[in-house]
Amino acid sequence: MVEIKRLKECTLDEAVHAWNTGFEGYYFNMTMNTDAFAARLVNEGLSTEHSIVAFMDNVPVGLVLSGMREVNGKKIAWNGGTGVATSFRRHGIGKALIEKSLEIYKEEAVDIATLEAVLENGNAIALYEQYGYRTIDQLEYLELKGSLSTSPIPPSPNVYTLKDPVYLHELDQLSFYKGMNPWQTHWKNLKGSQALIALDEEGKAIGYANFRKAFSSEGAHSHTIVYQCEAAPEQKDAEAIITFMLADIFGDFSEDITRLVPNSPVSADSYAVCKSLGFQATIKQVFMMKDIS
Repeated sequence: MVEIKRLKECTLDEAVHAWNTGFEGYYFNMTMNTDAFAARLVNEGLSTEHSIVAFMDNVPVGLVLSGMREVNGKKIAWNGGTGVATSFRRHGIGKALIEKSLEIYKEEAVDIATLEAVLENGNAIALYEQYGYRTIDQLEYLELKGSLSTSPIPPSPNVYTLKDPVYLHELDQLSFYKGMNPWQTHWKNLKGSQALIALDEEGKAIGYANFRKAFSSEGAHSHTIVYQCEAAPEQKDAEAIITFMLADIFGDFSEDITRLVPNSPVSADSYAVCKSLGFQATIKQVFMMKDIS
């Protein structure tokens, strides 16, 4: 019989065992040690109160990690990972975990539940659909590696300026901040990241970006990751605004680094801009939501 416990009732070793066996043989390596798992909980705003672990005969065999926060007056829950150990699949454990998670969401007066699932993982998507989740967009993990001899962004007239400095919490004050974008792109999950806000000629905010520069153990710049890069929806020149901000973030593209745009909604203007600059998709997902209220 399946026993489901709150993560706060489990040891860290039990939770990590459930995670690693639940994602064994996944589409990409998800293996973590206890330090990495604990850091993930903190960095991604995941809750030990609202996350759950499934046990069979006192052995952890599956889990669902969840986080919750208020966005634009709505309480949002995010499923940050559902996994069931291979040898225990097709025993109803996945269904039991989803049902318990949704029960917790209702108890906590959640309005909207969200998650991402790998596009190729049809079984998982079908399970979520069975419980009322619907796909609202597709997501792509975009990448552009190496030094380019010529910048893909041509020179343009400086009709925009940048606010400097910008503190991360200022993004929440923008009426057009995409708080309903995928959870991992929210500024609240991105400690150590930076932000910028684009202004028009009258000093009005017309765009923003949230990004982080990563460095090797030797201190060399190795990656620049852009989590969100958006223009105000009323701007007819949205793609030009986004291109302007990306030019500031990436410079002339001459650095030998990896440029990443994770969980980019394909419906977004920023996706179209990045694709035009030569970014390629490495992972494709679906972005799903369920109305709980």
